[in-house]
Amino acid sequence: MRAVLLILLLAALALQMPLPWGGLWLLVPLSTAIALLTAWRFGAWSIVVPVLTAAFAVAFGRAGSPWAWWLPAGALSGMWMGLREEGGGPTSGERAWMLAPLLVLAAALPWLQAYAPLVASVETFFKALNHDLVETSRQVGYTTARLQELQRTLDDGTALGHKVLPLLLPSVLFLWVAVLVSAGRAVSARAARVMGWPTLSRGRLRDWRLPDGALWVFLLGLALLVAQWPAWMPTGWTLLLSAGLGFCVQGIAVVESWMLARGVPASVIVLTLLFVFTVATPAFVMAAAAVGLSDAWLDYRRLEPVPEQDPKEEP
Repeated sequence: MRAVLLILLLAALALQMPLPWGGLWLLVPLSTAIALLTAWRFGAWSIVVPVLTAAFAVAFGRAGSPWAWWLPAGALSGMWMGLREEGGGPTSGERAWMLAPLLVLAAALPWLQAYAPLVASVETFFKALNHDLVETSRQVGYTTARLQELQRTLDDGTALGHKVLPLLLPSVLFLWVAVLVSAGRAVSARAARVMGWPTLSRGRLRDWRLPDGALWVFLLGLALLVAQWPAWMPTGWTLLLSAGLGFCVQGIAVVESWMLARGVPASVIVLTLLFVFTVATPAFVMAAAAVGLSDAWLDYRRLEPVPEQDPKEEP
């Protein structure tokens, strides 16, 4: 039932987005689930799934279409997960590292010839939404002054979006498809249960720790931004934001592990983190990312507290 509800939700979301991008809501989880289960069962022979999805991308999406290559990238991530499923499965951080094919595609996306038309189409889409919002506000009885204020706000947002959209669009697409890959893993877990296979491994947030290579991705993105090469700015932002988000989650995992070790209930931890995130989102994100980055060197969760010695006892 959960798998059916998840698929219905993805189908409903697919109807809200124009084709061909809307089809990714269903195609990416499907290709991920098939690749994961095939790799888990047949090992390296599962490479046929990414190859077939790449052939589909060339045949139906054309080689230069930005949307089509997310299918083989998702299949590669699913195949990687399936190959590592034996022997206890990957940890949470290792599973995040298996999204590397998506990150490579997102970093290379600004270099495609179809990227500029894609950015223009997204801007046109949001302009149409703004126009519909103004018309709806006029119909519900907004005064002229409020309509003018709303129009100015939307115009300012459009001007800001025109500057930042080419830089941030690859990162947004990476995060979106990463969620779809996670949905595909959830579908494959329920499919394995139906077929009587062993239970798919489940990672815990408290164990989230990115491999050391993620630090080099972060530093490479930072170096590209510092270099101020205009052509490389979208790629730099993509690497920096994606790796930074991973370290932000790692910082949250460190805090959760620290609080659980001191007997704080999990429900209290969730409510506390949600409250802090709601009240001070920018500070929360920056602090969590800083803790996650420092954890790459200090490894807080392996630091065992030294018990205090009773001064009356002899050493």
